[in-house]
Amino acid sequence: MSRKRFKIQTLSVYVSTTLVLVLLGTMGLLLVAAQTLSTHVREELAVSVVLDNSMSDQQIADYHKRLNRRSYVKNSVYISKEQVLEEQRKELGTDPVEFLGYNPYEASIELSMKPEFANNESLATIEKELRSDKGVKEVIYHKELIEAINSNIHKIGAALLVLFILLAIIAWSLIGNMVRLTIYSKRFLLHTMKLVGATWGFIRRPFLLHNMWIGLFSGILANIILGSALYFIAQREPGVMTVLPKEWLAIVAGSIILFGITITVLCAFLSVNRFLRMRAGDLYFI
Repeated sequence: MSRKRFKIQTLSVYVSTTLVLVLLGTMGLLLVAAQTLSTHVREELAVSVVLDNSMSDQQIADYHKRLNRRSYVKNSVYISKEQVLEEQRKELGTDPVEFLGYNPYEASIELSMKPEFANNESLATIEKELRSDKGVKEVIYHKELIEAINSNIHKIGAALLVLFILLAIIAWSLIGNMVRLTIYSKRFLLHTMKLVGATWGFIRRPFLLHNMWIGLFSGILANIILGSALYFIAQREPGVMTVLPKEWLAIVAGSIILFGITITVLCAFLSVNRFLRMRAGDLYFI
């Protein structure tokens, strides 16, 4: 009966540890998705460098190459004034050249910034630098939009991080309690081994190894569950995987296994030590 009860307790530890790791892994994936989306949004914030009409095609080409080499530029697109004119013809339904006798628009270079530079403080410095370049007529970007996006990203990121920390604490508590319960049922065996002269290291070793395997297999099982769920979702919404890079999926999977092993082994270590410190009489009153 005692052996059967121990097996049920061990199974409970496996199940509870796996479920908690699945929840924690889900939160980790949400953090990764939020970070990827914020990076993508920042990269989509364009800075338009309007060029003076006096610049020749060769001068524009040379300046475009120099811009691409700057540390804050991720990529850039040259838009000729003929392209702008054609777009305006389609939008307005009329040709401005017919009324003015010339093309009133200027050529420009649209810059996509690296995420770390997509904030108003960095862009103010970049704008000053760009305006000092020869042939640049104007630098345009949406300050209010950038401020709003960065503010919202920081708020969402902070909320997710706090939630992740709370879940980690809850996970530690739940898994720790289950591990302590399994060792609690063996507390008299621990005391007996101590009485016959076994060292604390010798007594701890099988418990640590047992719980290490629990953490390892629970982590692997949690990854299988999460992987299956992601595969199921991706079959219906392929775009989901674009915000979950493979390298980050590997990091989350590894972290789940590492967390599972760490928490089960550490809790086993602390629990065994606690019971080994206690006197025989005290074991009956806990």
